[in-house]
Amino acid sequence: MKEFAVFWGCTIPARFPFIEKSVRLMFDDLGAQIHELPGHTCCPEGTLVKSNDPDSFYTAAARNLALVEKAGFDVVTPCNGCYSTFKEAQSHLKTDWRARDTINERLATEDLHYDGSLQVVHFAEWLSDHMGPGLIASKAVKPFWGMNIAVHYGCHLLRPQPAVKWDDPLHPTKVEALVAALGGRVIDYPTKMQCCGGYLDRVGEREGSLAFNRRKLYDLQNHKVDALVVVCPSCFQQFDLNQAALQRANEPIHVPVLYLSELIGLAYGHSPEELGMDMHRVSVQPFLDKWEGRSADKTRLAQDFDVALLGKCDSCRACKDDCPVCKVDPTFDPCETVGRLLNGEIDEVLADPNIWKCLECYTCLEMCHSDIGMAETFRKLKELSLKSGSGPDAVPASYKMFMETGVLGKPKEGARKKLGLAPLPPTGGDAIQRLMGCDAANAVCDSEGEG
Repeated sequence: MKEFAVFWGCTIPARFPFIEKSVRLMFDDLGAQIHELPGHTCCPEGTLVKSNDPDSFYTAAARNLALVEKAGFDVVTPCNGCYSTFKEAQSHLKTDWRARDTINERLATEDLHYDGSLQVVHFAEWLSDHMGPGLIASKAVKPFWGMNIAVHYGCHLLRPQPAVKWDDPLHPTKVEALVAALGGRVIDYPTKMQCCGGYLDRVGEREGSLAFNRRKLYDLQNHKVDALVVVCPSCFQQFDLNQAALQRANEPIHVPVLYLSELIGLAYGHSPEELGMDMHRVSVQPFLDKWEGRSADKTRLAQDFDVALLGKCDSCRACKDDCPVCKVDPTFDPCETVGRLLNGEIDEVLADPNIWKCLECYTCLEMCHSDIGMAETFRKLKELSLKSGSGPDAVPASYKMFMETGVLGKPKEGARKKLGLAPLPPTGGDAIQRLMGCDAANAVCDSEGEG
């Protein structure tokens, strides 16, 4: 689906033109040809229109869809409210033929006819089902590695069934799949499926609206979320504008909010300035700053580790139950160590004595269903720890002895003689030291090999 009509709705062009800008950029980047048709009205919005007159609600929705049908297109909308209205109208008019005939009699006066044949698709649905996470990921130039990102779907993108049906209405995953495809770490949280509460503002229940907002934002903040991604302009308004109101009331809360197309646009290399992100009421700068830092962390980590394997290891964590050290020492948590590496705490991990508790017994490797294990990761950590000047004193002392003598211990000749064992032949002495061009006193090698 690369050619279609786009229905912006009222809220995005009127209040959030930067969302429109980012959606347009995504259409361009993904090769879509969009058509903007004249004559559209509000979808219309359900609470403010349908409550007054359901007949006007369905007539206006059918008219908007009839304009698209007359042009010969399907329609994509980036607004949950418009999507819900159109889906509800399609479902209602499919089953109530009398209402459909009455509405078509009205539409005939404008040379229009609604037959319900067109496809109504939400922007997130288009990205997920028509483009696919693989294609979305393939165009990313700067993924969100190590960033903690949560998703809010909004009620009208998923419900009510069967009028709306593109993801599980209670346990959706498709937008998270897009975030994960862009390298983000998707954070689940208890209030994920809670309504944003923005409806309450429309009916004069300001404090109730803020209470919904506050509950969800504090939940996100407690889960150390770097950003909340939304796919609805009304939800964006609730979490961005109303969060700013909470901030003005000195509430200690800060959760950057991004519309889905803004997140993808950043990954595709569009600048925050091009996307108009300075127009958000809640600053996204903390998110952008951390994203830049995480990119540097990944580059540094990739010098010594397979970052993808570390990520896979961190997402599993099953081998903690197999590690023999974990069974006797509760302070040793190899999974936590890998998680800290992925969180950018590289220097702190190298200075942590706990990395030396790994026995390198390879139990984790033998038990790992992915043949990864953690032993090699910890062996590399020990090597880097020594290079950084950390590690137990016994380790460099033993290394120095090896380089000077070629052995790590002298034979007990008296005990050997008592047992009737002949003296051992001379050792290689400082042969390794000579071969490696090392100064044994300082355990420093001149060659490019490891000392």
